[in-house]
Amino acid sequence: MKTSIEKIRRQDLVRAAYRTFLEHGLNGMTMARIGERAGMSHGIVNYYFKSKDELLDAVVRHANCLIMQDVAARLRRSQTPRERLSAIIEGNFRAELFDRETANAWTSFYAAVPARHEFERLQSAVYRRLRSNLLYDLTRLVDRPRAEEIALGVSVWIDGLWLRRAMDREGLSAEQAIQAVNRYIDQCLAAGAPDARKASTKKKQKTPGR
Repeated sequence: MKTSIEKIRRQDLVRAAYRTFLEHGLNGMTMARIGERAGMSHGIVNYYFKSKDELLDAVVRHANCLIMQDVAARLRRSQTPRERLSAIIEGNFRAELFDRETANAWTSFYAAVPARHEFERLQSAVYRRLRSNLLYDLTRLVDRPRAEEIALGVSVWIDGLWLRRAMDREGLSAEQAIQAVNRYIDQCLAAGAPDARKASTKKKQKTPGR
């Protein structure tokens, strides 16, 4: 029972910290604000999380878990490799989260990454997971080197659009961001199509007996 209560309290604190982070950014994510939002004392927050960095680690994991759950649900509804790629993109631009405040919060985190090894490790894991998800379907559509190029490009597009959302008061909508990345993917796939047809033709010409 004790373990269950502690687990519930930690989860409540992580959710409270996540909302505080989105509202106030990295620098404004104080233990006092987190405790107030969670309805717990400052001492209880410090009991479960010894430092702000430890709590932020849990917050980033929580945020990425939400993204992966959303992506997974979309992938289950997708039938083709191209539909699966769109599902991944859509999961990274959830309409209810793609706003200026949230984008600014994540920008404050990215700015802290170079100075904090733990943050760098977490972000590297995020990039590896995104790359793996993209390559799984891209390699079914183009050769591996081209798939690697497109996957990197998609990652840069996602980061760039979130940064643009943080700086632009008017801002792109989630739908516009999704359309922009999907257009990039379509253009890359179309550019690779002639080479793919050429390779296919050569393969047919090498058929034994011809």
